[in-house]
Amino acid sequence: MSGLAEFALGRGCQVTGSDTSLSDSLTRLQSLGAKVFDHHAATNVQGADEVVFSSAIKSDNEELVAARLMKIPVLHRSELLANFMRGTNSVTIAGTHGKTTTAALVTHGFAGCGVDPSAVIGGVMVDGQSSARVGSGKFFIAEADESDGTFLNYEPVLCALTNIDQDHLDFYGSFENIKSAFHKYLMTSDPDIGVVCCWDDPTVREVSEGLNRPRLTYGTILGCEVRGVDIQQSGMETTFTAVVERDRIRCKLPLMGRHNVLNALCSLAVARALGLDVRLVAENLASFRGVGRRMELLADHPGIRVFDDYAHNPGKIGACITAVRSAWPTHQITVIHQPHRFSRLETMYNSMVASFRGADDVILLPVYSAGETPSREHDPGAFAADLAVKSSTKTHICLEKTEACRLALQLSRHPAIILTIGAGDVWKVGHMLREQLVE
Repeated sequence: MSGLAEFALGRGCQVTGSDTSLSDSLTRLQSLGAKVFDHHAATNVQGADEVVFSSAIKSDNEELVAARLMKIPVLHRSELLANFMRGTNSVTIAGTHGKTTTAALVTHGFAGCGVDPSAVIGGVMVDGQSSARVGSGKFFIAEADESDGTFLNYEPVLCALTNIDQDHLDFYGSFENIKSAFHKYLMTSDPDIGVVCCWDDPTVREVSEGLNRPRLTYGTILGCEVRGVDIQQSGMETTFTAVVERDRIRCKLPLMGRHNVLNALCSLAVARALGLDVRLVAENLASFRGVGRRMELLADHPGIRVFDDYAHNPGKIGACITAVRSAWPTHQITVIHQPHRFSRLETMYNSMVASFRGADDVILLPVYSAGETPSREHDPGAFAADLAVKSSTKTHICLEKTEACRLALQLSRHPAIILTIGAGDVWKVGHMLREQLVE
């Protein structure tokens, strides 16, 4: 929502908004000219031409009720984004994980080619400290969120798909329904331009069959049209060679992990599909500064590094830990994890407890409910015990963030990595650790 608000401000719109409390993103919007309320109230929407809401807002929210009574048009966030993209050469990036970093990489690469794209993504791009970009060019890059099915509301020129995992089962009900939705997503692309798909993911290969559209594939396995080979990681930097038709392009990426190589390859494939200079996009990878809360380095203290990541499903969690372990194979790794939503923990339990392999210690915080009522049975002790067995790691339960911070420092044996993981407010622990280390 903050990215859409920032994009609207950049387009000269007057923006007001509300939340139950102020945050860094809302403070930034205030500095850009938005009027922000730290509470919900019917009076907040008076005088508005449109009222925009996300799927997290219930239908009986007093502002939505007031807007409908006042005959103010009410739009889901995806509808506003679709309006912004209309009339552009839009590119949507979807997938269970990786879409934010990939959308940021595509935006960065396009900007480096001089085509001045617009963009709205789900994270803060470090270069510019924004989740939106207002450009003068014809391209519009957007992250397409599958969690509530609204990624089918767009009409992009090109669809990109990074991977498909069994997430959001509380909404879709079954993995078959998830696959069906992603197939429909690919069919929203322009029949003449088509889709870009990760060929390393077998489910992506499955759902992209039978499309009456051009399909460009990327990945690391044989048969990809944009293929990554000779991948080498050194600390927080990864190098690889991109094979594009007969060209071999050596790439430097200031990110760690094989998953980020795939994200970078996707950006090259998107550029190729749209006729941009792939070699120039590849050269620009070296200057990419990343996205906030995506393996973000918070502290680099002698003997201890602290990273923070938004990872909240098994694929993302596993990719983060694997990347850190590959970068520093002999370091002691402590993960502080805050599970996100009772429904996700319930529907993905078996894969969740097995996704922390590679960590030495895992500190578990209480579940971040994200508005869900804690009606589902959840036993923290059983979760910790199952995780210890399935991921072959030591587990610890902390009820408070300050306790987790203190324990992580006690457990850390230099050289050490501390990684805070979760989609809630576990990032606060990372900032506590940074302050402790500075002191």
